[in-house]
Amino acid sequence: MPTEKKKLLEEPPPGYTPAPPVYYTQPQQPIPEASLPNDYLILSLFSIICCFWPVGIIALLKSVETRRYCQDGRLAEAQASSREAKTFNMISIGIGIAINVFVWLFVILSVGASIAASAAGAAQRD
Repeated sequence: MPTEKKKLLEEPPPGYTPAPPVYYTQPQQPIPEASLPNDYLILSLFSIICCFWPVGIIALLKSVETRRYCQDGRLAEAQASSREAKTFNMISIGIGIAINVFVWLFVILSVGASIAASAAGAAQRD
């Protein structure tokens, strides 16, 4: 009896045709996240809102360009665009800091001059 079971398990039933073989292909490996260049998108948005916005817009365009190149797999162009985005962000931040320093100096000196003038006017009245 055990030989009959073994025979039934080894041989296909009559009229059975086996399915064609299935071949599996290796999926394309995605680019590791660590090797992608930084797009500086958040820094670009900060540059537009808080610093010198005309240069910040150029930095934002370069940031978006970097993302597009990364999605297309063009890493050399993405790295070059990333460097340009960083450069424009630093220029925007530098100009924004310089403008803020000059504005605050002007405000402080104007208030100081106003206080000095009112003190001098009060001293002349006395």
